[in-house]
Amino acid sequence: MSDDQADEATAAEADAGHNDAGEGDAREPGRDAEGETSRGEYALGVLGAVVVLLVLGFLLHQALVVRDSGPALSVTSSTAEEVDGGWSVAFEVRNDGGTTAEQVQVSGVLERDGEEVQEATATIDYVPPRSRQSGVLLFSEDPATGTLEVRPAGYTVP
Repeated sequence: MSDDQADEATAAEADAGHNDAGEGDAREPGRDAEGETSRGEYALGVLGAVVVLLVLGFLLHQALVVRDSGPALSVTSSTAEEVDGGWSVAFEVRNDGGTTAEQVQVSGVLERDGEEVQEATATIDYVPPRSRQSGVLLFSEDPATGTLEVRPAGYTVP
C-alpha cells in the first residue's frame, strides 16, 4: 500500500468515526450521561403532583361542604332617588350559599313613627351560588322621611 493510499484510508476511518458520533447521542432527552432522570424532570413531577392534589382537595371541598349548604341570601340597598311619580331604591341580592335560589322575593317596608307607610316588592328570577343580582324597589312616598327595611322575603329551591 502506498503512502497516499494509507493517508486516504486513515482519513476515511476518521470521517466514519466522526459521522457515528454526530448521527446521534446514545442518551435520551432529559437523561444525563449515566441514563438517570434529571433534576428538572423530578421538579416537574413534584409540581404536577402538587397541582393534582390541590385540584382534588378543591373538588372534595366543593362536593362535601359548599354544596350541602342551602342558599344564604342577604340584601343591601342604596339611597333613594327621585324618579317620575315617586322614588326608587336600588338593591342587590347576594347568595353566599351553596345552591341556587329561584323566584327570590325582595321586600322593602317603609315605616314612619312605628307605622307601616308603604311596602314594595320585587322578584329576582334566580340567584346562583356565590353571585349577586340587582333590582329596584319603587315607592310613592319618600323613603328618606322614614325607616326603610329591605330584606329577602322568600325563595324557591330548584
